[in-house]
Amino acid sequence: MTAGEEDSPAPPTTFLGRILAARDKPKSPWLLVLALGLFIAFTWIAVRNLPPIDKPIRWSLVLLAGLVCVPLVTALNAFEFRLMAHLADHHPPRLEILQVTIMGSAANLLPVPGAVVVRLANLNKGGVKMTRGLNLTAIIGITWIGAACVLGGVAQMFFHVGFALAALAIGIALIVVALTMLNRVVECGERVKAAVELLAIEGGFVVTQALRLFLVAAALRFNVSYAQASVLVIAAVSAAAIGFLPAGLGAREFIAAVLSPIVGFPAAVGLVITAVDRVINLVILSIFAGLITYATRHQRRRAAEALAIAAGGAEIHPE
Repeated sequence: MTAGEEDSPAPPTTFLGRILAARDKPKSPWLLVLALGLFIAFTWIAVRNLPPIDKPIRWSLVLLAGLVCVPLVTALNAFEFRLMAHLADHHPPRLEILQVTIMGSAANLLPVPGAVVVRLANLNKGGVKMTRGLNLTAIIGITWIGAACVLGGVAQMFFHVGFALAALAIGIALIVVALTMLNRVVECGERVKAAVELLAIEGGFVVTQALRLFLVAAALRFNVSYAQASVLVIAAVSAAAIGFLPAGLGAREFIAAVLSPIVGFPAAVGLVITAVDRVINLVILSIFAGLITYATRHQRRRAAEALAIAAGGAEIHPE
């Protein structure tokens, strides 16, 4: 074996290794173009088929959805990553947690690896094995999908019983799987605390997402209840689980259009609500990304200046 062969990484032979290798590959720019095309096409068709709206948009509710719900979801995402890091015995500072959270969300819409890989890269930098990081990522993702299905099922229990029972069954099964996986990677004394914290974060995440969608629907004057809006969260998590389209762009809107008639409102309404919600989310996240980038650069500049001053002092006062 040559030196070059010794330095080359081993091929990913395990299932988790193949997943990681696939997620590490840069996404094709054409995939982003396709996703944007689907998003624009679906939204245009939905707008053409909307029921008549004879009242002005409630901009105050749009601002409430953007300036309250988006920061809440971002905070919950940060708590989620903090929990993930702590379960892997990695303890990044708060600014780094915020940076990973916001930049990871923003990276989902670029032709580069998204939030999952951004998180894994940070964990790997902290000495966490990739297999452990992938296991924790899977546990969190499965719990998120399960929580969305449970909320959607509970919300529709008195309106669409068949759908509610199916969603509940899927959601409970997924949560059981996630908690079983969690028990295998967490020490015995920490299992209950970790499970409660994980369920609280994912439950809060789904409830807040549903509230944001409900506020968007109310702002657009659509007759959509909170119970109906909660079902659209299933579209968001399902599209995220698909994974091959950036941030589920186009896929989320399509799934929302499929689910909407099942729970009693037009497909076009569900699609437009999710599309507008995506735009609001992107605008606020862009502002956050700018702020966190400025704060990170400012911190690095201060650290560099401190090192320069320390180096200058060492030259003036050599030992």
